[in-house]
Amino acid sequence: MEEQIADYVVVGGGLAGCVVASRLSQNDKSVILLEAGPDASSNPTTAFFLTGLSLQGGELDYAYSSEPVPTTADRAGFEETLPTTTSGPSWPPMSAGANLQEHGFDGPMYVTSIAGAEGGQRKYPHRETVLKAWAELGVSHNVDMKDGASVGVNEIHENCDSEGKRQPSNVVYPLDKANVLTNLPVHRVIFDGTNRATGVELVDGRKVTARKEVILSAGAYQTPKILMLSGVGPSAQLAEHGIHLVHESPYVGQNLHDHYAIHLAYRLRDPSLGYAFGGTGFQHPAFFKGLPWDWIANHPLPEDILTKNKNETRAGWEKRNVYKVGTAYVVPGIPGIPVDGTHISTSTMLLLPTSRGTVTIRSSSPADLPRIQPNYLSTQHDRDALVHGTRTAMRLLTATENLKAVVEGESPPVKEGLEWLEPLTVDASDEVILDRLQRTGEQHQHSGGTAAMGKVVDAEGKVFGVTGLRVADASIVPVPLGGHPQASLYAMAEQLANMILADS
Repeated sequence: MEEQIADYVVVGGGLAGCVVASRLSQNDKSVILLEAGPDASSNPTTAFFLTGLSLQGGELDYAYSSEPVPTTADRAGFEETLPTTTSGPSWPPMSAGANLQEHGFDGPMYVTSIAGAEGGQRKYPHRETVLKAWAELGVSHNVDMKDGASVGVNEIHENCDSEGKRQPSNVVYPLDKANVLTNLPVHRVIFDGTNRATGVELVDGRKVTARKEVILSAGAYQTPKILMLSGVGPSAQLAEHGIHLVHESPYVGQNLHDHYAIHLAYRLRDPSLGYAFGGTGFQHPAFFKGLPWDWIANHPLPEDILTKNKNETRAGWEKRNVYKVGTAYVVPGIPGIPVDGTHISTSTMLLLPTSRGTVTIRSSSPADLPRIQPNYLSTQHDRDALVHGTRTAMRLLTATENLKAVVEGESPPVKEGLEWLEPLTVDASDEVILDRLQRTGEQHQHSGGTAAMGKVVDAEGKVFGVTGLRVADASIVPVPLGGHPQASLYAMAEQLANMILADS
């Protein structure tokens, strides 16, 4: 590789990195985008939601392993503003609830409701049954989601194109004017004698020069690792590994947060009716576009749990989404549960965890993966909240008049070491539900917070204590988001790109 130099060097070709690189290069700035992994644009498996589930453990999966987590049965887990938001996605007119004031219609990404997809043909057999079951529990359909409020039952919206294909940022944000280099992991940021970032050094020792800025978009695990290997981080830890200190930044790698979740499978009373993916009756072509799901219900916590954990919560949480329950007509990789039309599933996710973890380095070698300690369910609030949410999901599927006629019961995962698990019921004790959460729950790969705004970077993503270096990824998000983070991260990346352009 000949000497590489550009105005901006962006490290990481994920969601935010591609947005920033695209916006800068489309505004006539020279940009080098460095991606550690391979170019997956021609890999057909990445094109669709369902086929994408098979990528776990393959060449596109970094397979980050956490340290054993005492609060989850010592298991080690494995690992992915209004004006800005409305300028991004494009909502087709058929999308139910597409408010002209709160949604864009001419952005690069096509967003559709499940019911609006495929000319209105993608309506799963139990669409109305699930909605009525939620109504039995007093959870109403939130049609308008006014001012972004999403408490209640919301219809899923997907950013897939008219053919049902995924739209990752490298597809919808043009990179034709950027110099995209793949299979090039970065070791560290290079600084001059004034603590100004002048480029990066690759793992193989070659250097890439930035005339204006280096922008780290390597994710919540890799960004803090690169910062620490570059000399920006906790001084004691850097000294332990013989790394020259550029700037003391004690919060680098701290404040790790993620959405912890549990997936439960439910046996259907009559699989021949075609209610689930994999069965002979589940054959409508529209059902295979995107994931087979339609509703997600967002919930605050009841007053007794909030009162019990008032020292761990914040003002206003009585109105915030603390957990969500999604229903799906497919089983998402639950061990031992066949994808043959015999089961549907729920995903119960903790949206506002109070537990925090850490990301640290193992050595000064860039070849070593970061040490990740997520500390899931380490607070009483998180345990109480997710036990309550799991029981709510059980009530929905097995105790409402609308769904108990369809669902026979819960099927525990079948896995070595867990053969003794009994099916969960709505009458299960809190201790039994918590034990299942600790033994079978998992992260939702929504990690963030490890280079937090206000602690490591300022409001424009600029790293404190140095110049010419920004962070533009989920690691700067200081607190968990009360929902899936994708849309918020697109808005964040767009805003940061605007700030970089304004500075230029």
